[in-house]
Amino acid sequence: MALGQERLQSSIYLETTVNEQLGLLPGEARAVKHAMTSAVTVASPQTSVKDATTMMKELDVPVIVVYDGDRLVGVLSDRDVVLNSPISGTAQHLPIGSVMRTDVPTCREDDRLADASSLIRASNLEWLPVLDRGAHLVGVLSRYAVP
Repeated sequence: MALGQERLQSSIYLETTVNEQLGLLPGEARAVKHAMTSAVTVASPQTSVKDATTMMKELDVPVIVVYDGDRLVGVLSDRDVVLNSPISGTAQHLPIGSVMRTDVPTCREDDRLADASSLIRASNLEWLPVLDRGAHLVGVLSRYAVP
C-alpha cells in the first residue's frame, strides 16, 4: 500500500466479544429490551373485570399487568378473559385479583431473549412482564415477538 492511500473498508461485520460469546449472528436481537414493548397498561387487583375488559378494548391492549402498590401480583390477558367463561359472563363485577394469573414469572430487560422465550413457553404464558435492574416494570414481552 502506497503512502497516503487509505485502506478500503470491507463490508465484513466484526462481532463484538459479547455477541461472539453468546453465539449470535450480526443483527440478531440478543436482549429482551430489543423485542419487548414498553407500552404497558397497569391496574390494581381491586379493578373490576368489567372495567379491565373495557380498558383493554378502548386502549386496544391484550394484557393488563396487575400491581398492588409497588408489587407485581399478576397479569390478565385477553386470552384469559376469553377462555374463562365466568369472566366473560356473569362475573363482570368481580375484582380482577380473583381471576388473574398469579403464577407469573418475570424477566429482566437485559436478559437473553432466548432465555426469556424458554421461560414464556415453559410457563404457558402469552405475555411476560419485563423488569429493569431496580425491579421496576419497564415493559412486556410477547410470546409472538420472540423466535
